[in-house]
Amino acid sequence: MTKTVSINILSLLTFKNTDNLNTSYIIDKLPINCQYVNMSISDVSKHNGILEAAFTQFIQYGFQKTTMADIANAANISRPSIYTYFDNKEEIFKATCIKINELSHQNIAQLLDDDNKNWTVKNKIEAALSEHYFRFLEISKSPHGSELYDEHNRLCGEIAQQSVKELRNLMTKALKRADLNGEINLKNIDATAAMAAEILQMSTAGLKAELPPVKTFQKRLKQFVIIFFAGLETTKSGKQELARVI
Repeated sequence: MTKTVSINILSLLTFKNTDNLNTSYIIDKLPINCQYVNMSISDVSKHNGILEAAFTQFIQYGFQKTTMADIANAANISRPSIYTYFDNKEEIFKATCIKINELSHQNIAQLLDDDNKNWTVKNKIEAALSEHYFRFLEISKSPHGSELYDEHNRLCGEIAQQSVKELRNLMTKALKRADLNGEINLKNIDATAAMAAEILQMSTAGLKAELPPVKTFQKRLKQFVIIFFAGLETTKSGKQELARVI
């Protein structure tokens, strides 16, 4: 009997609370951008339906075993119809990666927004990094995670690089604001906001390199962020929290 996999594309587009981060963002539709200029509302709906159906099939059966006919059937459209949107499943896989990244960046932008006055920049950065990486870890733990990881590296390398660049840009802006308003002092570590964002991103990528369970990753991330920001904060609270973690 085939094991049912509970992961779906909407669950991966939901920011999941961690400890004191009391928020949840769910975005369930892809922004209308240049990719859809010539599509009707109905076409966009079908396009997104294909991506969600394909994602479910890839998770359930793996990339290699999934066929265009499988995806069409799961999306409740005819096999000829699916070829009006995508030439092959490689294109669908790439489009799914793009969709997940776009929605992730929307979530991250909201998490880092200056309107979240009740959050420290440390909370915002931790939430943004968790948002960026936890989907990858959830997918990697699925029955076909290893295969999907390989296909992601083969097909979506450029997409992943652009995603990391966007993450760094968003964090850089948040760190600059925090530095200007006196919440942190980047001079403490002799770094620019861009340098700090790069260190935060690269270090977090290292934390997930061995593909740990999501909860383990989030615990490690929290500890790392506390240690990092202890060197940036302008009050004694940062040192006190650092001492508690160590």
